[in-house]
Amino acid sequence: MRTIPALLVTIGLAVSLTACASNGAGTTPSSCAAPGAASEAVTATGKFGSEPKVTVPKGLTTQGTQVSVLKQGTGRAIDDGTPVLVEYTLVDGSTGEVAQTSGYSGQTAPITAGASNYGALGASLQCAHVGDRLAVALPKSALSSTGGTDSSSSGKTEDAVIAVIDVKRAFDARATGTPQLAGDKMPAVVLAPSGAPGITIPSWGAPKSNETHLLRKGDGRELTAKDTAVIKYTAVTWGADPSVAGSSWTDGSGAQAIPLTKGQVDEGVRTAIVGHRVGDQVLAIVNQQGTAYAYVIDVLGAISN
Repeated sequence: MRTIPALLVTIGLAVSLTACASNGAGTTPSSCAAPGAASEAVTATGKFGSEPKVTVPKGLTTQGTQVSVLKQGTGRAIDDGTPVLVEYTLVDGSTGEVAQTSGYSGQTAPITAGASNYGALGASLQCAHVGDRLAVALPKSALSSTGGTDSSSSGKTEDAVIAVIDVKRAFDARATGTPQLAGDKMPAVVLAPSGAPGITIPSWGAPKSNETHLLRKGDGRELTAKDTAVIKYTAVTWGADPSVAGSSWTDGSGAQAIPLTKGQVDEGVRTAIVGHRVGDQVLAIVNQQGTAYAYVIDVLGAISN
């Protein structure tokens, strides 16, 4: 799948762009980026979801992030932590020229609104709605190699990067299924208000074979090996000195798109997801290269390949 980070470098930026209420929505941000002279100077014509004709005045500058709604959608609101599928056109504000597009083929990976790896761009999606076409004016310095969510950047007037974004689809920010009884002799799992799991490893040894236990039972569609799963996860080593091996909740990346075709991801992880439903939360014990890991996986959505 194409991702925004790989494309933004074509503008000459140093870019590495690379949670949530019980109903599955994200956390509503305290403030949202407002429109301004730069974002309001952008026009985009054409069908929603298809590549638009974007017009941007040459030499466009901005002081901080500005967001204008070019077309109002009627879908669900996008909050902090919400994974979103978009199509986009990027324009260098200094030249007015299109630098890159998503391809408008439905192959972009999800962006998690508010996730730090997406910086001001991810923050700009908060308060949008599915169906919106947005004109986002970003200072070039807001797209730094360190990510971050500072929408005001340096506070100075800078050359703008323009993103015209069609917000096509959104997923729940956390697993929304009904809680289930935990398995015997399994790690204890507690959830933060955001939905992020905390995993406590017991004193005894891990199972020798892989195991899967359902923590929340969802009612969405069942995932198959032909799908790409949209998930959030935390993985902790099971041993005498447990440690967090990875977590999309805390590393700034947000939701992940995981192809479920064999050979695309660790087989133990793949098996733990295939056959489960959107809304499920799964505790998976996966043995990988001599180490046992306890994964808690929130199944947020499925993308048909």
